[in-house]
Amino acid sequence: DTAHHNLQLLTCDLLYILELTSAISHGDWGRIEDILRNLAMIFHRARSNNYCSEILHFLFNLKKVWTPEFA
Repeated sequence: DTAHHNLQLLTCDLLYILELTSAISHGDWGRIEDILRNLAMIFHRARSNNYCSEILHFLFNLKKVWTPEFA
């Protein structure tokens, strides 16, 4: 049914947040980058395009614009 499906989607999204907070606590930048890509897709699906754009902008700067010493 619809309520069960929505609960599954919410649980999946909350697991991403839990994983992100764990990665931040451990300072694991590789995991943080992976999770941010997934969060950008979640925000895009939820039509929160500003959040999606900001995450993608941050990831682009991290990978292509900023020097490794700065990033």
